[in-house]
Amino acid sequence: MAEAAQLLGARRGVKVVGVDGSGMPDAEIAANGGFLPSPHAKLAGPTFQEWLDTQP
Repeated sequence: MAEAAQLLGARRGVKVVGVDGSGMPDAEIAANGGFLPSPHAKLAGPTFQEWLDTQP
């Protein structure tokens, strides 16, 4: 997600900085990949980079 934010920020001329999210309620779940699709997930559609390339 951080990489996507940096790509979008660069496209829009916005500086993106990293933050320490360890104080977030679900930080441990996120750090362990809990919000990512499983290895068996079927992903469809354009990649983020492909989508970004179509934006003004």
